Amino acid sequence: MFMPIPSPEAILGVIVPLLFFDIVVVILRFYSRGKRQQPFLADDWLMLPALVLTIGLAFCIFYGIGRRSLGYHAPPEFSGMAGLFASDKRIRVSRMLEYSFLSIFAPANALIKLSVLCLYRRIFVIQKENWKDPRNIFFCASIAIVFIWGISYTFAFIFMCKGDTILFISIPESAEICNDTFMIGYSCVISDFIMDALIILIPIPFVCKLRLSFDKKMGVLFVFMLGIVSAVASLIRLMWMVWANNMGIDPSYDEALMYTSELWWCMLEVAIGLIAACLPTLRGLVKTNSCDNVFKNVRSYFSSGSASTSKLSYSKDSREKSTGSLDGSFISTEPALQTSTTQERRVAPWV
Repeated sequence: MFMPIPSPEAILGVIVPLLFFDIVVVILRFYSRGKRQQPFLADDWLMLPALVLTIGLAFCIFYGIGRRSLGYHAPPEFSGMAGLFASDKRIRVSRMLEYSFLSIFAPANALIKLSVLCLYRRIFVIQKENWKDPRNIFFCASIAIVFIWGISYTFAFIFMCKGDTILFISIPESAEICNDTFMIGYSCVISDFIMDALIILIPIPFVCKLRLSFDKKMGVLFVFMLGIVSAVASLIRLMWMVWANNMGIDPSYDEALMYTSELWWCMLEVAIGLIAACLPTLRGLVKTNSCDNVFKNVRSYFSSGSASTSKLSYSKDSREKSTGSLDGSFISTEPALQTSTTQERRVAPWV
C-alpha cells in the first residue's frame, strides 16, 4: 500500500472533529458578517451547499465503516483475482460508496474553490461593475473556469458507466462498458491540485505591492494561505493516484483498503479546505488594532489603485488617504475626497 491506512477508530477520530469545526466556522462566518453589518454575498452563500455536501461525504465514510466496507480488510475469500468479480456485499458496498463519494466530492470541492475566488474578488476588486478592470476580468475568468471544471467532473463521475451498475459487480467487465474511470479520476486529481496551487498563489502579487513591513506582509499572506494544508492533502492524493496508475490492477492489494485510502484523502482535502476558506472572514470576531492597521493598508492600496483608473481627478496636494478593512468598512480621511469616496461606495460599498 502507498501509505499506511488509518484504523476505523482513527478515521472517525479525525473526521468527526473536522466535521464539527466545518459546521462551526460556517455558522461563525455568517455571524461575523452580521455582527459587522455586512451583506451576505456569493462567497458566503456558496459555503452552505459546500457544507451540506461535506456532511454527505462524511456520512458516506461513516456508513462504509459501519458496514465494514471501508477501513477493514476485504474478506479473504475475495482476495486475488476473485475480488475483481466480487459478489460479496461488502465489496459491492465499497464500490458503490466510492462512486457516490466521488459524485459528491467534485461539486463540494468546486464550491469551496468558488467561494475562495469570490472572496478574493470581494477584497481585491473595488469597481466590480467595471469590466475593463484587469483584476475584475481575471477573477471572473477564474470563477468561470472553476465552475466549468466542477460541472464537468460532476457529470463525468455520475455518468462514467453510462448508468450501468456493472462497475459494482465486475471490474474487468466494466472496462468494456464504462469510460476510462481511472483516467477520469487521474485527470481530476491533477487539475484539482493545479487549481489549488494557483488559488493559494493568487494573493501573493497583490500583497507584495503593499507598502508594509515584511512581518506585516507575511501576516496578511498567512491569512490568505491557510489553504496550504488542504493543498497538501490534494498533493498526497495526486501521489496516491500516480502510485495506483503505476501499479495497475493488482489483485494482491486489498480493494477495500484501496478505496479507504482514496476516500480518506479526499475527505481531508474538502473538510480542511472548507475551514481554510472560512477563517479569513472571522477576523471580525477577534478584532485587534494591529490587525486592523494591516487590513486598512490592504484596502487602502486597492482603493487608490481603483480610483487612479477612474475618470476622477485629484489635485496634487490632496492625494488619496483612505482607510478601510479587509472585510467591509471604507472611510475617507481627506475631506476633499468625500465626493470620490461616495462614488466608490456606490460601486463597492463593501469588500
